[in-house]
Amino acid sequence: MSQAPKQDLSARGTPRRLRDAELRLVGMPIGGIGCGQLYLGGDGRLWLWDVDNRTAPAAIHDLHFTRPQVPSSPFEHGFAVRIGERPAKWLDARGFPDAAFTGRPPLAEVDYPGSEARVRLRACSPFVPTEIDDSSYPAVFLDYAITNTSQSTVEVEIGGFLENPVCVGSRHTRPLRLSAEEFTTGSATGVQFAAAEGSVENRMRPDLLLEDWEKPDYAGWSVIGDAFGSGPIRTLDRPGYQGEAGAFGMRMVDSHASAPGTDAGARDSATGRLRSAPFRIERNYLRFRVSGGSYPGTCCLNVVVDGRIVGSATGSVSDRLADRVLFLGPWQGREAVVEIVDEETGPWGHIGVDQLVLTDHAPQQPLSELPDNGTAALAVLGADRVRTCPAAVSWNAPEDVLDPVPGPSGVDGIAQRTAGTVSASVTLAPGEERTVRFALAWFFPVPDREGLAFLEHSRELLRHYASRFDNARAVIEHLAGAQEHLLERTACWVRTWYEDSTLPHWLLERVAANTTILSTSTCYRFADGRFYGWEGAYCCAGTCTHVWHYAHALARLFPVVERDTRERVDLGIGFHATTGQLSMRGEADRIPAVDGQAGTILRIYREHQMSADPGWLSRVWPRTRRAVEYLIGSDAEPDGVLDGAQPNTQDATWFGRNSWLSGLYLAALRAAAAMASEVGDDGFAQRCRELADRGAEIIVRDLFNGEYFVHELDPAHPGSVNTNRGCFADQLLGQSWAAQLGLPRVLPEAETRSALRSIWRHNFVPRPMEYREHSPIAGGRIFYDEDVPALIMCTWPKGGGDEAGENWSTSYFNEAWHGIEYQVAAHLIAEGMLDEGLAIARSVHDRYAPLRRNPYNEIECSDHYARSMASFGVYTSLLGFEHHGPRGHLGFAPKITPENFAAAFTTAEGWGLYRQQRTDSDRSSTVELRHGRLHLTTLALDAISAEPRAWLDGEEVPVSADPERPVLTFPDRLTLTAGRTLHVQL
Repeated sequence: MSQAPKQDLSARGTPRRLRDAELRLVGMPIGGIGCGQLYLGGDGRLWLWDVDNRTAPAAIHDLHFTRPQVPSSPFEHGFAVRIGERPAKWLDARGFPDAAFTGRPPLAEVDYPGSEARVRLRACSPFVPTEIDDSSYPAVFLDYAITNTSQSTVEVEIGGFLENPVCVGSRHTRPLRLSAEEFTTGSATGVQFAAAEGSVENRMRPDLLLEDWEKPDYAGWSVIGDAFGSGPIRTLDRPGYQGEAGAFGMRMVDSHASAPGTDAGARDSATGRLRSAPFRIERNYLRFRVSGGSYPGTCCLNVVVDGRIVGSATGSVSDRLADRVLFLGPWQGREAVVEIVDEETGPWGHIGVDQLVLTDHAPQQPLSELPDNGTAALAVLGADRVRTCPAAVSWNAPEDVLDPVPGPSGVDGIAQRTAGTVSASVTLAPGEERTVRFALAWFFPVPDREGLAFLEHSRELLRHYASRFDNARAVIEHLAGAQEHLLERTACWVRTWYEDSTLPHWLLERVAANTTILSTSTCYRFADGRFYGWEGAYCCAGTCTHVWHYAHALARLFPVVERDTRERVDLGIGFHATTGQLSMRGEADRIPAVDGQAGTILRIYREHQMSADPGWLSRVWPRTRRAVEYLIGSDAEPDGVLDGAQPNTQDATWFGRNSWLSGLYLAALRAAAAMASEVGDDGFAQRCRELADRGAEIIVRDLFNGEYFVHELDPAHPGSVNTNRGCFADQLLGQSWAAQLGLPRVLPEAETRSALRSIWRHNFVPRPMEYREHSPIAGGRIFYDEDVPALIMCTWPKGGGDEAGENWSTSYFNEAWHGIEYQVAAHLIAEGMLDEGLAIARSVHDRYAPLRRNPYNEIECSDHYARSMASFGVYTSLLGFEHHGPRGHLGFAPKITPENFAAAFTTAEGWGLYRQQRTDSDRSSTVELRHGRLHLTTLALDAISAEPRAWLDGEEVPVSADPERPVLTFPDRLTLTAGRTLHVQL
């Protein structure tokens, strides 16, 4: 394997601007943190719309890596513009095929060029690091800046429409009335959409059984394809991994169990369709049970009347049947057929159905508890000439949006559709620019409680924004009053992160792209303040310790959230008081993961560093110490090396000595020693230090093969998963963590650098698909392309692939997990191997090039995978960043262009910009705080002089230099608030 060609990855470059075909797959998450998921497309259209708690299509494993999503929406919406006397045009690719997109999360811009006027969209939800409530609005600002490029005064009208998005799914299960009303409050004028209970003929007739599939064939049904087999399958004959079906009788329809194939992938790849004989609709509802994947339109049950689908349902990514109801009241007396469709070939590409019954028994769940019930609102803020139409007759053309014909504001939810419009007009002199600001808000307070049933108090769960607002209109009213404040701070962050930095634009964009994971269906904030995160969107319960401990972004941007999660979940809900064990998935799965246990101890120390004072650590220390003692208990001697069973993020229990898990244990001991010293638990601190020292000696002595660290097998478990002589990408994770937190070394520098060079040489593969063809390991998901390098999890330069164990999870060794790639990249940079670290990070960036897939959706086990937030560790490594809030310590040792460096930084209570010059004529450093507060006692730099000088806002302050370390001390503790600047001359 030859190394990938090097590029000048340190160059500043320019922001990436996308055009033409590059726009097609773009979906940048644009909403508030924990408020659902809404994408801004490359041409400015909004799509996906997973804000109303309907289960999104299954995206398990690598599905959307190999088959990227394309823009879609469950309802219609859009914006239009009319310039002078010219015909109105859609503000998207339909009206402006030469639109251009620039994404700088949390902000995106779309340019729509024109001969008479130029329009630029600036879209964002407020995002202010360290201020979680200010960053968690269920809303988006859409600012359209219009510039008159002609020589004459021009009239411009711009407007948007939104089809009523309330109860999109529930309107097919019960009678509903959709409504809309206009409102004006303060500077906001708009339309709010809602739904209410409808009426239905109240007759209670006996149920009619349409089908129960308790016979061995599909008599009365037409069959296409092979997915459904020759007849309903006996539930006892389903594959064991599907679990109990929950069927009424002995048989059911199951396009997985009945499909040909010897494994799950082959069965899911089968397709087919069942179609019933025509029947007369003689009751208000069709009741049935359904299971399988959630693929609306392609893997579903449909009711068809006169060739039109009038009701449809999918599974919810489960093989256990669940009750569903479709409302058919408007079609009583009409002839219909039922179609059961499986046209999906990827993971969860199957459907199960049992017992079709026509009934008059209405669903019992109150409207107020439906996950997709709520309100939505679209408004213009601060404009003088505004027009609203709560219910337009048509919205097919841009003229319909700008010159709407009013219709009824209340309509039947299943038989009719309705949309509202809001527009504003401005008059522009030649060269003049004005901005029309729209705000879109949503309020769907009840999350999918069924899908979150494993959480405590799941039946009472509400979205966090429900504790602040009563409806979408209230959200907009609040934002109308706070808009300047919120948007100014958001713009300041964007300017600090992108414009004032000297770091490469590609890197800033990649790291920031992964912070948008917080604004996807991976993450929730609940009304009681709890943060919850899947591993990836809707996949694998959490907040999983062995995945989330890789993710640094949330802790650095919103440290209060991570402190609360450590205390509330890891040391609370998931804490085993008698042993100190931390549940790897909170209350969802109370078993341990050794890497999650160690990683969480490290996170506790990180959360302490990102605190303003020592109070939090003092409060959580007793349980933290107990968690460390549990980890030490997994070390039988103890000698600093783990023994026995080691369950971990590789979805297997490993045995034997290895530097990955034992090194992580040593890093946790280093963190525990540091915390124990700070709280005065000196005896325990000494115990942890001695164990860590002893473990490091043993790991180097017994596991270092002269190039890298290997896995010594446990002869008592010969078939267990192992890397034996292989070169494992995560073998230095403990030392990587130590570098992030400024801890004493876990492993010696020489052996560490040698192992890193080996990982670079053996695991960073320029043609990963070619490597896969010759790998001694079979299988594995695909998270790489043929022509872009990737860091393979484990390679076998000295053989051993055929000895890696008998568990299916060995296939992971062929994969490339982006979070591990970022972890290794960060570590390489921290150890002085800048080019190699940047090359690995850039390879992920290139795999998510817009012509390949969505640049804002890094995938592992589902979309927007949390581990990818390890990319923030690459950023802090480039800064050589240190922070210890309780001690008032801040530090920078830039690894890239130190002679002229600038970058954003975050602290416990604020953020700002760090600059330094290292030339013969100017050796200076500047800390400019732009938000919040920073207490400063010591400042570590990459170099100092014997007689430094410092000025705070131009006034000189006392400072002294440490003779042994590059650290400055301010005897009079400094307090920086927003707008204050500390300048140091060396």
